[in-house]
Amino acid sequence: MANFLSLNSELRPATTSGEQAVAAVMKLHGFLVKEAEVSDREGRFARQSVQALVDAGVFAAAAPTDLGGFGVERLHDLTVLTASIARADPSVAVAYYMHTALAWYFARVVRFEADGEPGYLPRREWLEAIGARRMLLCSAVAERGADYWNLATTAKPSYNGWVVNGRKILASISPAATHFYCRLKAELGQLPQLASAMIPADTPGVRVEDDWQGLGLRGSGSGTVEFSDCVIPEDSLLVRGVWGKRDASMLEGRAVSGMGLNGVYLGLAEAARDEALAALSRPSGRRRTASAAIKTSVAEMETALTAARGTLATALQDFDSYLLTNKPQVITDDMSRAMMKECQTVSTVVERAATTVVDHAMRVTGGASYTAHHPLARAFRDVRAAAFMPPYSPPEELVDFLAEVTLGTCAE
Repeated sequence: MANFLSLNSELRPATTSGEQAVAAVMKLHGFLVKEAEVSDREGRFARQSVQALVDAGVFAAAAPTDLGGFGVERLHDLTVLTASIARADPSVAVAYYMHTALAWYFARVVRFEADGEPGYLPRREWLEAIGARRMLLCSAVAERGADYWNLATTAKPSYNGWVVNGRKILASISPAATHFYCRLKAELGQLPQLASAMIPADTPGVRVEDDWQGLGLRGSGSGTVEFSDCVIPEDSLLVRGVWGKRDASMLEGRAVSGMGLNGVYLGLAEAARDEALAALSRPSGRRRTASAAIKTSVAEMETALTAARGTLATALQDFDSYLLTNKPQVITDDMSRAMMKECQTVSTVVERAATTVVDHAMRVTGGASYTAHHPLARAFRDVRAAAFMPPYSPPEELVDFLAEVTLGTCAE
C-alpha cells in the first residue's frame, strides 16, 4: 500500500498543474542524474539538463496554460517541483528556481490584473515569452561587499534611456539566460532610488563571464555578469524606493522567494537518504543493519526529514493562504516582517535537517561516500550552500533580524 502520510514521504503537489509539472521532471530524472555527475566533475554549467527541462516545459511551469505553461499557481507546488529537480541535481534546481521564482511572481501580478497599473513592468509580455520557450530569466542582484539596499550597480538617465554599469555575482543560470532581472541604483538627482530593470542578454555591454567555481552546486552557472555602458529604454526600469533605506514593504517578495528555495535542500536531503538506504540494501550493507550505530543514523535521518517536511509544508500552506487571495505589494509592514521571520526560521530548520541527513547518509554508506565523485560527496558539498542562501546572509544578519522582530525592535 502506498504511503499516504506526507511526513513519511516526499511532499506531493496539491494541484493537477503541479502534478503535471512534476511528472515532466520525473521523466527526465535518469538523464538529470547522469548529467549531474558530469557537470560536477568538470566544473561546468549543466547546460544540457537546463535545455532538457526547457524543452519539457518545466521552465514555463508558472506561466498560464493559455500562454504555453503548466499554470502552477501555488508556492507549495513550485517548491515541490524544485525539490523533484533537486533529487536528481541540486545545481540545476538552484538554477531553475532563480528563474521560476520570478516567473511565478510575474504570473501572480498578471492574475490579479495589476500588470497595467502605474509602476508595473510588462509582465504578461514576459510570461508569453517564457511560455513560448523564448525567455530564461537570471536574477542578477548580489554584489560583492554590498547588501540588498545599497547596491553599487548604477542606472544613469541619458537622452535615449538609462545607462547601466555594474558587476553582479552569484548570478545562477547566467550562461543560458536570455534576460537579466536586476536590482540597481537609479541616479535621480540628489536622492538615488533602488530600482529594478529587465536587461536582455544581447544588449551591447552585457558580458557573462561563466566563471563559477563553487565548492558545490558546480553546475548552477552562478557566475559573474558585467554591465558596461548598457543602454536600456526608459520604460524598462521600475523605481522601488529610496536607495539605502531598508523598507519592510520589500520583505514580502524576498520571503516568498526564499521560502520556495527550501525545496532545493529538501530534495537534496531526500536523495541522500535514499542513497544511504540503497547502500544498506546491498549484500554488504544488509550485514550492517543489525548495528545500533546504523539504526541510530537511519532514525536520525527520518527524524530530520520529518522536521523539514512538516515545517516547510506548514509554512507553504500559510503563505499560499495569503498569496492566492491578496494582490502583490499591498501588505502591512508587520505582516511583511512576519512572513520574512517565518521564511528565515523555516530555512534554518531545513538547512540543519538537510545537513544532518547528508552527514548520517555518509556514515551509513561508509568510506565509498568520501570519494570525489560519489553522489553523497557531491551532496556534502552542495548542502553547505544552504547557509549562504537565505534572504538574510551572512548568519549574523539572520540572527539580528529574527531577534529584533521577536523583540519588536526591528527597524525595517
